[in-house]
Amino acid sequence: MPEMIAAETGKVLTEQEAYLFLIRAAEIVSAPVADLFASNGVSGKQYNALRAIRRAGPAGATVNEIRHQMTDPRADVTRLIDRLVRDRLVKRRNDKSDRRIVRVVLSETGNQVLANIDAPLLEVHMAQFRQFDADELAQLKGLLKKISSASPVEQPSE
Repeated sequence: MPEMIAAETGKVLTEQEAYLFLIRAAEIVSAPVADLFASNGVSGKQYNALRAIRRAGPAGATVNEIRHQMTDPRADVTRLIDRLVRDRLVKRRNDKSDRRIVRVVLSETGNQVLANIDAPLLEVHMAQFRQFDADELAQLKGLLKKISSASPVEQPSE
């Protein structure tokens, strides 16, 4: 890959190489996960929202509570919930103590979809990272956490 970058741009930045390897690795590890979700009729964002709702328990979660747990901070959670309601994976309920608050709860179908995904997803993750020992996994996790917790980089002005 460095040779291709050098041929195209005339130079190779270590940061650019790291970025390209990170993107390539993300594509490789996300493909089987996306396939698993698709085989169960949901997207990655829908799965992420369903998990957030499940974590909230029987009381359900508000749209804001779901939004704060999404892996994609740009996700349009309201529309995402609309689709989950349409597909009968979740239901909207008014909060018992404040009827102005709407809570989202899993339907039986939503619970079943998550149950169908849980064990196979763990198997996929274990297979994907089998070549790493515990120390390497901890190091990888630490580096990725450092990247994901960094402040967004401003775009260069034109």
